[in-house]
Amino acid sequence: MLAHLALIVVQEAPSALPSPTQLEEVEVVGRRGAARVAPELELGPEEIDNLGAYDIGEVIARFGERLGLQQPPVVIVNGRQVVDARNFMGFPPDALVRVEALPPQAGALYGGDPSRRVVNIVLQPAFRSRDAQAKMSRPTAGGTSSVAVDGRQSQIKDSDTFQLGAQASRTTSLRADERPADDQDSSGFGAYSLRPETQVASANIAITGALGDWATSFSATAQQQRDAFTSRTSGQVVETRQRADTVTVAGGVSGRTLGWSVRAGLDGLIAETRQSGLAALVTRSQVLSATLSADRPLMDLPAGPVLVTADARYVGSRSETLDAPTDQTQSSQTLDLRSNLNLPIFSTSPDRSGGWGDLSVNLGGRLAALAALGDTGANGGLNAGFAWTPLSKLRLSGQWSQATDAPTREQRFDPPRYGPPRTVYDFRSQQAVDITPLLGGNPDLKAQKTETLSLSGSAGPFGPWGVQGNVDLQSVRSSNAIGALPALTPAVEAAFPDRIIRDAEGRLIGIDQRPINLAQIASDTLSSGVSANIPLGGETGGSARRGSVQVAIAHIWRLDDGVTIRDDIPRLDQLAGDGGAVPRHQLTLRLDGRYARWGVNALLNWRGPSRLRRDFGRDGPEDLRLSDLTTVGVRISTTIEPSSAARDTAGRRRSEGLRLEFEIENLLDARPEATLGDGRSAPGYARDSQDPLGRTARISLSRRF
Repeated sequence: MLAHLALIVVQEAPSALPSPTQLEEVEVVGRRGAARVAPELELGPEEIDNLGAYDIGEVIARFGERLGLQQPPVVIVNGRQVVDARNFMGFPPDALVRVEALPPQAGALYGGDPSRRVVNIVLQPAFRSRDAQAKMSRPTAGGTSSVAVDGRQSQIKDSDTFQLGAQASRTTSLRADERPADDQDSSGFGAYSLRPETQVASANIAITGALGDWATSFSATAQQQRDAFTSRTSGQVVETRQRADTVTVAGGVSGRTLGWSVRAGLDGLIAETRQSGLAALVTRSQVLSATLSADRPLMDLPAGPVLVTADARYVGSRSETLDAPTDQTQSSQTLDLRSNLNLPIFSTSPDRSGGWGDLSVNLGGRLAALAALGDTGANGGLNAGFAWTPLSKLRLSGQWSQATDAPTREQRFDPPRYGPPRTVYDFRSQQAVDITPLLGGNPDLKAQKTETLSLSGSAGPFGPWGVQGNVDLQSVRSSNAIGALPALTPAVEAAFPDRIIRDAEGRLIGIDQRPINLAQIASDTLSSGVSANIPLGGETGGSARRGSVQVAIAHIWRLDDGVTIRDDIPRLDQLAGDGGAVPRHQLTLRLDGRYARWGVNALLNWRGPSRLRRDFGRDGPEDLRLSDLTTVGVRISTTIEPSSAARDTAGRRRSEGLRLEFEIENLLDARPEATLGDGRSAPGYARDSQDPLGRTARISLSRRF
């Protein structure tokens, strides 16, 4: 942003004042793409490139891991809300100027869910590229392999963007006879799948531009996926084949009218899923959603502008399921209306706060009306937050919010399907069995109400390495919560007998894992992290800096994790082992570096031990005790420059040379291990039972044309 300013310089004199001197055309330069609030953490071009990511979506995912986010962030582009941020996720990382994590109160400032963090991506004003990538991977133990290819064309010119892409992949199946039998039943052992055969092909296009004073966006995606696997059911081997064809189209406009900033979008989906084997059925689905959101400042207060936002979302769906016994047709309509008022209560700046630093306090109110399947209701919500910068490199903030959220489209309308077999421990039979999970959406889901409290602090950067640290305490309480079925135990089976599927002999053969409403989910989490950017090569003696290494350590400490299934069932303490084996501690160490044309990315993940109780409220000899698990991954990359030394690469963050990557996942070939409460070996936790892949090698070739 550029502004012209006439600067007046006045000189004092003992007697008369001389005529002021006016300097014309002095430019004050603002930061392009700046958000409404200063960022809490930022990645620049060098740090983005060090990640070795293939697209912007992967950069944001890695950024979220560094922040310890429990849910995906809200993404804004160049400091502004957009109709559909997905249009920018497939662009190459070097199309980014920077990525910013805004403080927690930004969720309310941008009219979204106050409990979610906001990430601002700032794009290059001009960018153009054609990229292609091919990847091949295979476990070192053999048995299965994967091949994937990707091609894309990307272009940015100010607010006009264009991207066209196509992807295809194929993964062969992994059969049980390609791994040692260990502790599993060997009858018909070689016939069933440990991992399914999968083929995916897709194409996408995304365009943004301008129509007069209004910004426009359009995107379309077509995808076909085929899966095949065999499973054992009641002593029989059944082959299941699935095919899913999906087409999505989305469009929208955004601009200003009558003092309001307005965004409107329309999103349509058509899908057909066919399945044969375990169940012969065909499901055809149509989903139409329309969104309208607007915001404007109402007035200016000493602490800042009063901001009002209004949002409306309509979702209509129709699903037709054709199977042998009966045909079913379901339709649903949901209308979600929300309004939020953000009121800045207090704000100070360093020059008038007596050394207290910058302080701002915000208060918001929300009115939400939900209408679904003929039932209507109104729900209020509040949010309050503060941001305080007592020192230039110390930031403290807090956010409290209440929100009522409708189920997502996927949670309600995904077609029913059977997933590939997986091994679970059945407390009832005290055996490891292979079950076939039932997946998909649940059209009967109700809206959940969530209360969130977050306190966070960050400091830095310090010193030449730019050391930064952050800590975040988050408490979440969700009533009528949307979640998954707790881990299988006798008490869970008694609470949900219709979701645990057994044959005539009582053998466990399947679990219905479609989402459900639970009375309450409660969690308290303390996340912390430290990062540094270490320069390589130096700039001494006239030598230029050749690269850098980013080191980031993140720790998650779960203070509380509990589930209340129903009011007549005691609360499940999942950290103690009731209804889920949830580890209390998790540690992540990342290293992302680049030196000249070489790059290295390393990841170490550690999760602590956990327990799954057979009986609620007490430890027992038949419990499952899961050991801690450490996995290590390493990726090394290099760029083979074109033979022509005269090629000009000045100003480019990526050359047109061939990029070669070699990656090993699970370098130490670690596998989940467990024992029973009395120390005996736990069925279902032999070396290949829970993770039959183990160490996997991958080679990737990519090039810019």
